[in-house]
Amino acid sequence: FACSGIHCWSLCSPEFLLRCCRLQLLAAWVPLVQLLQLWSTDQGQGNFLTPLLVSRGSGLGQCLLCRSACCWRRATAALVPPRVGPAFFSFAGTAGVAAGAAGLRRVPKRAQIARRVVNEAGFDVGVRMSPEEAERMGLKPFGDGGADDMASPRPKFYTHGPCAVPATRKHIIKCYSYKDMAPNDPARFQLRDEILKNVREHGFVVLEGLMDPEAVRPLEADAKQYLGQTQEGFVPQPLRAGREQLQLPFAIPWASDWLVRHDLILDVVAGYVRNDLAGGRTQDEQQWCLVEWLNSGAHLDFFLKPEMGPKPGRLLDAPPTGCSDVGVSQETGPWLGRVMVTKTPPRVPNQKFHRDINFPGPTAQLTIQVPLTPFVANNGPLGYVPGSHRMVTPGYEVVCNPPLGSVVLYDSFCEHHGIENHTARERYAMYWEFETRGIFGGYYDGHFGEEAVRHTHAFRAHVDPLLRDKVQLVA
Repeated sequence: FACSGIHCWSLCSPEFLLRCCRLQLLAAWVPLVQLLQLWSTDQGQGNFLTPLLVSRGSGLGQCLLCRSACCWRRATAALVPPRVGPAFFSFAGTAGVAAGAAGLRRVPKRAQIARRVVNEAGFDVGVRMSPEEAERMGLKPFGDGGADDMASPRPKFYTHGPCAVPATRKHIIKCYSYKDMAPNDPARFQLRDEILKNVREHGFVVLEGLMDPEAVRPLEADAKQYLGQTQEGFVPQPLRAGREQLQLPFAIPWASDWLVRHDLILDVVAGYVRNDLAGGRTQDEQQWCLVEWLNSGAHLDFFLKPEMGPKPGRLLDAPPTGCSDVGVSQETGPWLGRVMVTKTPPRVPNQKFHRDINFPGPTAQLTIQVPLTPFVANNGPLGYVPGSHRMVTPGYEVVCNPPLGSVVLYDSFCEHHGIENHTARERYAMYWEFETRGIFGGYYDGHFGEEAVRHTHAFRAHVDPLLRDKVQLVA
């Protein structure tokens, strides 16, 4: 549980950190007096949102879960900056700010007290405000906007194009022949198993040529038109470092079977997304399970133990605000979450490294990315840290910039970020995720607008029956 001499954790209670010390996860790095100071500085609430960063030598650190060096600049400085309120905030109205992982800074104390909301599971679900109010208060998404400011960025290995290196070939599976395979062709199952093995090992995989590029090509213009106009009942939400995201409508082309009901993708989802730990559990309960997972070797099959299944009770039957309410409490495994489109404007910088979810760990959510703009090395593709969903840190990132018609699958617990867009063109990509019930993503009904709720449920009604048939076959 160490990376380049850095030992770190976040969102911890004092008792949690003390146990980490006993497990030697933070041994010799966090003196007891500092833990007590952290606790008391946080107004004695016993649960602080500012990540604990401790490092060797320079005093610079990173948050284990979001890899954000800005979370806490120096362990030798003031142990905890002034309390900054909720970890998440969004704009009400026609523009919005999406969920953030590092918290908000410089929020007046009276605003913190008035707006901070913790749900029944113990997660801070944040605030809503108008764009004008956030600007007046000096607030940005993710605390500081979410742009990367690492002094020494990781080396980048590219999967495609003139910058491609042979070392990335293991992250690419060619799927051009899939469309010609018969439904019961053994080659289909072999391809599925190869993809599953790859995602389990590395946390992401490129499915090159899975879709017809000529079918994908028109979607870029459709996405540009959709995001360029005000959509009644839909609220766009900014992402890290100037990106923008909006829920897609349940309509053709976005609801096409060759996209959201693709047979191979659903086969992989059914076999991969099997972490039901979040169902019915509080944040503290999930933290302790993650400590046990780390201490046992961080193997993905840990979450298949019967005792790691959903916990019956009110939190499972009615997940609180910010926790996913997909599916039904009587069934386990994956369900469709949301279907969205993302715009990366010209000249935007790198995003900070982050994980889309922190709890309940890996194999709880799988994200599907379909590039709508042809990806190149410097127009905003995503870079991933191989193995980071298993707490492996190789010291480099793999930038996935495949040709049009390709699909990238990644575990949302895998560390990643958006690369800078040096070009003069906007970059568009379609995303949808599959997840287990109860995971905390910070989203709530109406996060992307009241009309978006209806379309989200329409997508789920269209996709989930086929997916659940595949889940039953896996079971």
